[in-house]
Amino acid sequence: MDSARIKGLMDLLAESDLLELSLTEGDSTLRLFKQPGQAVISVTPSVVAAPKATPAATAIEIKASLYGVLHLTPAVGEAPFVTVGQAIEAGQTVAVIEAMKMFHPVKAKAAGQVLEILAQSGVEVEAGQALFRLG
Repeated sequence: MDSARIKGLMDLLAESDLLELSLTEGDSTLRLFKQPGQAVISVTPSVVAAPKATPAATAIEIKASLYGVLHLTPAVGEAPFVTVGQAIEAGQTVAVIEAMKMFHPVKAKAAGQVLEILAQSGVEVEAGQALFRLG
C-alpha cells in the first residue's frame, strides 16, 4: 500500500463518524482507529494467533490500555522491566506501549509475582489485551 492511499484513508476516517477502518490486501492488513483527538495506524501481516491457556482463578492480568507496539525493555540492549518469577509492586512500570510516537507506561494495578509474560516485545497489541499474568 502506498503512502498516498494510506493518507487518503486516514482523511476519510477523520471526516467520517466511523471509529475504525480495516482494509486487507494480500497478506497485509491496514487498520485505522480513531479516538477523540487522535488516530492510530497499524499495518500488519495477516496471522492467526494460537489460543491462550485459560488463566487460573486467582491470577491477575495486566492489560494493554491502548493499541500500539509493546516494549518490554526501557531501551534496546537494556534489561527488561520485569521477568517471570519477579515480585512487583502496585504502580510499578512493567512495560511501555508506543502509540503515535509516544511511549505510554504499562503499570501494575496490584502487587504480585509475574507468572507469565503473554506478549512479545516489538509486537502490536490491542487495547484490553492481556500482557502479563500475576499470581
